[in-house]
Amino acid sequence: MSEVPNTTGDQSSRWAGALRSLVLPLGLLAVILGGLWYWDSRGDGGGTNDDYGVVELPGAKNPTGRSAAPEVGRAGPDFLLEQPGGGTLRLSDLQGQPVLINFWATWCPPCRAEIPELVAAYERYRDEGLVIVAVNLQESNGQVLEFAEEFGMEFPIVIDRDGDVANVWRLGGPIEGIPTSYFLDETGVIRSFFYGPMTKDSLEERLADVLPREAS
Repeated sequence: MSEVPNTTGDQSSRWAGALRSLVLPLGLLAVILGGLWYWDSRGDGGGTNDDYGVVELPGAKNPTGRSAAPEVGRAGPDFLLEQPGGGTLRLSDLQGQPVLINFWATWCPPCRAEIPELVAAYERYRDEGLVIVAVNLQESNGQVLEFAEEFGMEFPIVIDRDGDVANVWRLGGPIEGIPTSYFLDETGVIRSFFYGPMTKDSLEERLADVLPREAS
């Protein structure tokens, strides 16, 4: 009488091998996806958040009775952006102080030439309430923080990660260039603007539009 071959062990080995061949790639895929999610959620990897960008200006903070717009005599469009060192900044929260909004990037030579003038002006007028908000265009936290340390930028810095704020604020007029600066009075109304790098004289002239009389 011939013996019946025992195939149970062979089948178990084949199933175990097949299972291992599936588990390893799936585990590796999970690790990769987890890593991508982590970097994206950090912000420094270029991720965006729908909560940031242009936000609606509360009616109680609009003294003009007209919609917000990047025009002289209108309330500046409100925005909420992340700060590279942590935290967020909302433009309308700064009402009660004169504000200079400066759009810039580390790769922009005219911006690099202008930054020392902004740093000096902030030192002169910070005690009079001047706030400079430096809005960086779509660069990483590391790039921005390194640049800020190099130039001694102690005023608030935020990052417009997807460029929506820059689009609404119409940088550089028809050529959409940087640097571009807007000067807002204590009520959040735009009093003047400047396209291109400012000298000390051109900066002082426009700060006089928003600073308290005794400071300017």
